[in-house]
Formats: sequence, C-alpha cells, structure tokens
Amino acid sequence: ISCDNEETTLYLDYVGTNDYYAVGTCTVENPSTFEETVEFSYDGDGFVASGPPDATIAAGDSVEIQVMIRSASSDATLRNVTIDAEVTSVGPNENFPDFLQAFLPSDSSNIMAQVAEFVDLSASLQQGSLTLSSELMLPMSATLFVTNNGNVDDDVTVTIENAAILEERNIGLNITNSGQSGTIDAGGGAATYTLRFTPDPSMADESFAVMIKIQSSFDNSQTTEVSLTLNTTAPEESILDLTEMNIPTWAYIAGGTLSLLVLFAIVMSIRKRIRGAQSSRSFEDDED
Repeated sequence: ISCDNEETTLYLDYVGTNDYYAVGTCTVENPSTFEETVEFSYDGDGFVASGPPDATIAAGDSVEIQVMIRSASSDATLRNVTIDAEVTSVGPNENFPDFLQAFLPSDSSNIMAQVAEFVDLSASLQQGSLTLSSELMLPMSATLFVTNNGNVDDDVTVTIENAAILEERNIGLNITNSGQSGTIDAGGGAATYTLRFTPDPSMADESFAVMIKIQSSFDNSQTTEVSLTLNTTAPEESILDLTEMNIPTWAYIAGGTLSLLVLFAIVMSIRKRIRGAQSSRSFEDDED
C-alpha cells in the first residue's frame, strides 16, 4: 500500500462550523499469483480517518481506496494518518488462513494531513457615528475592534478606503493601535484601534460615510469593512457677518457714499451750532 501524501501535506479545508475535511488516495497492490482479500484499519492521530473496511484484489492487480479525514478543530498541527492493510484470505485454498497466521502478510502507509492555515477577520465599531464641529474645533475619536477567528496569527492593516472624502474637506485622520504590536493572535485574538478625526474650520453642514478597510497580511484576499457615519457642522452665522449675506459690490459703494453724506451733515450741523453760540456771546458782550 502507498498513499499520495506520504511526503506532501494534504490540507483539510473548512466545510462548516467546526468541520474541516479532505480526501486522500492510497493504492493497494497485489503482486502475488493469488486473489487476495485485504482488510484496512485507520489511525487518524487526532483526526477522524475512515475508508473502506476491505477490498478483494485479483492476482497482479491493484485498487485505489479513498481515505476521508475530518477534524472538529481548527488547530493547524501537522498529523500523520496511518493506514494498515492486512491480507486475511488468499484464493480458494481453505488451509491457507493457518499459513497467514504464521506470517501475517501486511503493509502500511501514511498520509501527512493538516488543517489549512487561514485567517477569519471580523470587525466592529464601538459607535456608528461621530460629529465634528467647526465651531468647537475639537478632535473626535472612534474605537474599532478587530478579531481573528482563524488558526494562524495575523498582522492586519487598517485604512480608509475612501480617504479622498476626508482630504477634500481638509479633515485630519490618525489611526493608532492600542496593543503592543500589530499581531492579532489566532483562535479569537483581538486588537483595538483608535481613529482620531481633526475638524476643519471651513466644514459645511453634511453627513457622509467613511469606509474602514481591515486587510490581512497573511492572506491579501482576506478583507473586511465597516462603515462610520461622519457628521460635520459649519460655524454659526453672525448677524453682522456680511460675507455670508452675498451683498453686491454696488451696495457697498452706495452704503459708503450714504455714510459720508450723513457724516458731512452731522459735521455741518455741529459747525452751525458752534457759530450760533459764538454769535450769542458777542451780542451779550456788546450789551455789557
């Protein structure tokens, strides 16, 4: 007996919750000149291994058997599945079993099997939205939780997929990892990231989605995304803020001219009062 994966690893793939599965192939040959009946036994070395219980092989012929290997654990330890083949009868000779008891013709082979290494990332936000105020100009932070439910440690990268939407509004962004390193342990390990947004004084009143992308470094195809709603508020308009009133240029000119005329009228009125007061004093002096 010889198996295809005696020296190369057969990887068990995920097929369902707590279920990993693969099929190995072994070839059993009968080089004798007799028809043989062969029984098989399987040792999974921690896996569950199964296959046909026996096979009848013609003289000089061979058969292939399929060995099903399962695991309820995602542990990626390499294991050695053993398949034993033992001849239990040969041809029509009824006395031959006694001969077999003396010599026990048998053989064995093995399959190197392992649950395939994989990452299974999930992410969530502590809060689904933030508000940035142009009036208060205070930075605001969102907390991101990332979990690795795979069976291999992973370094993840957190980025903003639509970062241009922040750049267009001149909103600052800083992403930090609160852990000691960027590695998230397998089997439910988690990491916390803080996304700090800095407002701009010229922001408008609007609301838009910021797409946060979490990507695996072990498997670049493994990514997950979460959405954060960012609300921005413009500064409150002042009653005296003429720049927000869209006043045309000619109105400024007319207003300035009118102001000068009013000022001129006030000055002329004051001069007349001063002259009138001076004339009264002169008349009184003459009478004295």
